Amino acid sequence: MGLSADIQQDAAFEANNTEALYDLILLNAGTTHQNEQQVLQQIKSSAAYKRVGVIVVTEDHSDDHLAYLWKMGADDFIARPINALELEARVKSVLQQQESLKKIDSQNALLELKMEELQLQKEVLTEQKTSIAQANEEITDSINYAKRIQDSMLPAEKEIKSSLPESFILFQPCNIVSGDFYWFAKKQLSDYYHKLILAVVDCTGHGVPGAFMSMIGDSLLNHAVHDLEMHEPEQILAEMDKGVWAKLNQSQNTRRDGMDISLCMIDVKEKVLKFAGARQHMVYFQNNELFFVKGDSNKIGGVKRDDTTEPLFQGHTIDISVPTQVYLFTDGYQNQLGGNKHKKLKGNRFRQLLQEIHQYSTQKQLQILENQLENWIAHEEPKEGRATNLIDDVLVWGFRLEI
Repeated sequence: MGLSADIQQDAAFEANNTEALYDLILLNAGTTHQNEQQVLQQIKSSAAYKRVGVIVVTEDHSDDHLAYLWKMGADDFIARPINALELEARVKSVLQQQESLKKIDSQNALLELKMEELQLQKEVLTEQKTSIAQANEEITDSINYAKRIQDSMLPAEKEIKSSLPESFILFQPCNIVSGDFYWFAKKQLSDYYHKLILAVVDCTGHGVPGAFMSMIGDSLLNHAVHDLEMHEPEQILAEMDKGVWAKLNQSQNTRRDGMDISLCMIDVKEKVLKFAGARQHMVYFQNNELFFVKGDSNKIGGVKRDDTTEPLFQGHTIDISVPTQVYLFTDGYQNQLGGNKHKKLKGNRFRQLLQEIHQYSTQKQLQILENQLENWIAHEEPKEGRATNLIDDVLVWGFRLEI
């Protein structure tokens, strides 16, 4: 067989052995079975001999004894007198069996190691997930706090209603804070005469970047209207363009951030509405007829003006001596993806919707616009990093004038 052999009269198999001395043990059993019990216990209690085969040579062939040998850990047995061919076959069988078990042990050890690695990775991932969730919560809390600051910047509903009792504002940020905002001022020139100035603004970006730009836009509007006492819409927009260039230092960098604005001034005494738009427009209705006033193609900030002699923005004057329903809006409502074909709502459909609702009370108009928007985007999934399934901030300001 090519195997070496060693004969031990009283072999010791201590539990702390780290390496087996033998590949197979042929245990010569006595008549009392006591010695073989002790030796088997010694062998099987030693970690080094766990996969060393044991063949017991015995004269007791009773079922009880053989079952006992299996129970004690014997791998096979052979009866006396020993047959050489039988012994060779049993030795080969046990050695092959033990070799297979060793391979299984090795695979199990490798599997356990991998399981430990996976468990460690799982713990690391769990820790990272917890850390990310905590960071996300802190960021969200911070943005929610920023929203409260941004909301405080917006004109109070009570202030608007005091001058425009028939009005509504649909305002839905797509990601907590907004790049869209609305602005209102009442310029009282005497006890009986005042002008109302309204603006709907869409800043570059949305979310946190857009919110930063909205603070700049609010500051520029306050400066132009309250500090410089500008009341003409086209002049206010031109002043804001200068302000964005200055505040963002756009003459010294390639950043082209800015904002689009619909701005109107209502002159109560003269019964006119003056409008100017920077890439935003106005819709109004008189006697059930729709009028679309297009804003200029120039935006506020971001574009270098080669010809400074021509005015940047054109003013439009509208007679409001008859009841007039007016709508100022950003492009958010029209740009929302949805419907059966996952497409944008678009301007034509939006104006058609305004045509259908303009005679209703302003509160009902608001409700219809909200419901139509919700239905349109109902099947859209929120984009990554967005708090809603809106793809852009939504702002629509409608008001009725009966002066």
